[in-house]
Amino acid sequence: MLTLPKRNSSSHPKGLSETTRGGRRFARGLAVRRGRRVFAGVDIGVSTVKLVELSRRAISAKTLLARTWGVEPLPPGAVETANSGANISDPDAVGEAIRRLRARIGAKARAAALSVPHSVAVTKTLRMDAGLTDEELEVEVVLEAERHIPFSPDETALDFEPSQLCLDDPALVEVDVVACHLEQVRRREAAATAGGLTAAVVELDTAAVARAAHWWLRTPPAGAGPLFVVALGANTATLLAANGEDVVFARQDELPDFPAGATAEDLVRQIVRLVRLGATAPGIAEPARLLLVGGRARTPDLAALAAQRLGLPVCVADPALQPDGAGRRPLDDAGPQLLTACGLAQRGWSACATRSSATPAEARQEEGPP
Repeated sequence: MLTLPKRNSSSHPKGLSETTRGGRRFARGLAVRRGRRVFAGVDIGVSTVKLVELSRRAISAKTLLARTWGVEPLPPGAVETANSGANISDPDAVGEAIRRLRARIGAKARAAALSVPHSVAVTKTLRMDAGLTDEELEVEVVLEAERHIPFSPDETALDFEPSQLCLDDPALVEVDVVACHLEQVRRREAAATAGGLTAAVVELDTAAVARAAHWWLRTPPAGAGPLFVVALGANTATLLAANGEDVVFARQDELPDFPAGATAEDLVRQIVRLVRLGATAPGIAEPARLLLVGGRARTPDLAALAAQRLGLPVCVADPALQPDGAGRRPLDDAGPQLLTACGLAQRGWSACATRSSATPAEARQEEGPP
């Protein structure tokens, strides 16, 4: 049996943390120190920053039980909407908001996972020789990726992951590649540093949402179609289709004309349009279920109206609750906004979990003061 070289702890590329090799910048590996007991996921939006800490106990139990969490408003202009994504224009202002949030909620983690919007990234699937060594594969992927990425290699944060052997030719392997402007990563790292954190990994926001949604559902219907998730932000709506934790389709649209008090009817029109676009995309089956997340997901009657229009189960994905509505530790009304941050914390912690454990003294030093 062919053993595929594994770059990350997941089945497709998500990490965009920067390293340098031979003058070229790569997103290789995870800059994570061993032995951490808590890990933070930080979701930087246009108007707020969300932070969730997940503990070792939460990860080992495969729950989204948070140690602590919070939402902090951002000053106007600190993050702007550009190319349908959140573009950090003032890392220091974002960092100060992170610092205030950490102090207010008593956050202990020093390391964090962050995300870049799917809309600012380029994703490709390449077919490569399955017999290549780890080092050879990296060289070939980089050379091939330069032909498909519409910006300079010196300005690119790049990651890749072999996914599966090609069905029509087992001598080839499919390699999933994701890239974005390096500046997108640098600004998030700068904001984390200003907030007293180390950015251990930066990944696509859609990957974080898919991971957290998969864990939240726990037991998706067997043999059903993909899970659809619609994230309703302040001025964007993002659809992703996921098989397990793997994102197979994603699309993000701006909502420039939607006021803060948009009604359920306003939002449902956008949801229905996105779901129909996703369901008709090549290779995408009819969805088995739709989850709503984001700050607008709790709009009164939204889930019921969407279910009526679409003819499929629709629910609000709240990490404070089980899918059947049974309560866990409450995240107040912010629950649906925190799914991305939960998924980011999962990714960072699962990377740490592959490292050998530190001594209790080392762990306390890494976590920081209570």
